[in-house]
Order: sequence, then C-alpha cells, then structure tokens
Amino acid sequence: MKKHQYILFTAGRGPIECGLAVQGVQRRFKKFLEAKDLNYEIARQQIGPIPRSLDTIVFKVDTDKIPDIENWLGTIQWISKSPVRKFSKRKNWYIKCCEVLMPDNKSINLKDITVQAFKASGPGGQHRNKVETAIRIIHKPTGIIVSATDSKSKAQNKKRALVKLKESLIQQNRLSLEQFNLKEWSSKIEIQRGNPVKVFYGAKFTES
Repeated sequence: MKKHQYILFTAGRGPIECGLAVQGVQRRFKKFLEAKDLNYEIARQQIGPIPRSLDTIVFKVDTDKIPDIENWLGTIQWISKSPVRKFSKRKNWYIKCCEVLMPDNKSINLKDITVQAFKASGPGGQHRNKVETAIRIIHKPTGIIVSATDSKSKAQNKKRALVKLKESLIQQNRLSLEQFNLKEWSSKIEIQRGNPVKVFYGAKFTES
C-alpha cells in the first residue's frame, strides 16, 4: 500500500498575523517539497479571517518519510511588521508545524476480504438459478459488502464486485477526511514562543 505523510501548519489561537505567517511559510514549504522532487497535494485547509491568510493547511506528501522534515517540525517564527495593524509594535509571530495522523485511507488487500459465491435469484433462466456464479465480497476492516450477479461467469462477477468495492472505499475515504474536524483539532495545539526551528523575515519570507 502506498504510504503518505501528512504535514500540518497552523496559526493555532494566534492573532490574525499568524494566519499570514502560515500562508507565507506554506509557500516556502511547497518549494522545499519540489526541490526534493516529492509529489504532494493539499489534503485540507482552513481559510483565515482576512485575505491571503490561512488558519491551517495540511499537506499530503507521497512518501512515508520526507527527507530533512525534522528541520520543519516545531515552532516557526516570522519576523515582520504587522501588515494589517499599522500601529502595532509587535514584530514576532509564531506558528506550528507538525506531522498529523489523518484518517487512514482504506484500500483493498486480499487478506482483508471474504469472497462468497451464491446462486443469483430473479430472471436469467435455469442456469442462473442453479449455478453459484454470483459473487459477494465482504471487506472485513470496514464491514462494506458488495455483490455482483449480472454475469453468468463467476470470474466476471468477482471482477465487477471488486470494482464496486473500490468505489465504495473511495467514497468512505473521502467522507472520513471531510469529517476530520481540522479547526477543532488545530485549536488545541500549543505554540511555544522561542526556540524556533526556522525563522523567516519580511513580506518575502526570506529565511535566516
């Protein structure tokens, strides 16, 4: 089964400037992944309260271990005047980067399924009623049950049932990801000020 690593950047409960920090830092993280020649997609994101800000973003990276990822995990500091509060004297903004365990994608593994042959009922003639050509597949980890009865060939019905199972798993995986409460999860993250693993400066997020 293909492995993935999920990396989250969040402003936590920080001020609105931290959302701008997440937006800027995640752009730098994309360049980091591209330099490592790693494929990725945005698994989830929570838009911030002002334009061009992100409260939280989650990267799904196509590897079980991102090289040098330890240089990103922890507190990240952005040093900049506030772009939204003209008279604010604060220049230090902190966000968090961490690995997160998203709901596991379920896939088809032959050891996880039970295949049952049975006699199909309904129209189709004497052959269909007497021979066990229909196929039922039970996916034990999820409890999903699918069946195929249209063909007189057991092999064809098994193939069609596996397609149905794959479609059902894709739908369930999508639903699990949608139900993952990203906002509630990220709001519980504590962001420590000081000892940052990375420091970025200014509107261009230049790294020290």
